[in-house]
Amino acid sequence: MKKKIKRIVIIVLIILVGIGIFSGVSYYRNSKAKDTTPLETVLEKSSDLTTQKLVITDVFECSKGKVPILTKNNFLVRYQTTVTAGFDVNEAEIKETDNKITVTIPHCTIDEDSIKIKSDDIKIYDTGFAILNVNQDDLLEVVSEAESRAKKQANSSEYGLLDAADANAVNIVRGLFENVADGREVVVEFK
Repeated sequence: MKKKIKRIVIIVLIILVGIGIFSGVSYYRNSKAKDTTPLETVLEKSSDLTTQKLVITDVFECSKGKVPILTKNNFLVRYQTTVTAGFDVNEAEIKETDNKITVTIPHCTIDEDSIKIKSDDIKIYDTGFAILNVNQDDLLEVVSEAESRAKKQANSSEYGLLDAADANAVNIVRGLFENVADGREVVVEFK
């Protein structure tokens, strides 16, 4: 009787161990399949990747009109805008080997749309006297001049916007790929 109970207990234990092993292997296979992400999709979800922002605040003197006292108006223009730089991830190229992932990206450029200055971002301070005020066309020229100045400042090496954007792009892309690299080395280089 004791031998029969021992055999039944051993058979039940063998069945439970088998079920446990089968469940563990199934779970491991399913979790491995779910965690596998094609490397191309890591970047495709982003489209344009902004890697650096620069807030520009500037004041410049402007003069509109030609006839002193009657139409000539001198004023100061103060504006603020945020300029962004980044790259189009659709231009990135990915090469993988067993021990390395190489991602080649374009150098960052300034997003021209980010330079648009809104009327809320511009203040005009009158420094001269004119009988006739500045008209709307003159104000549009002032906004255009402010955008041109912002673009020039963003492109200047003094602020280093594009250099910082490139450095951040390397760090961001490396970080994205290290999450799915499975221990492989991630190398980011420019075209």
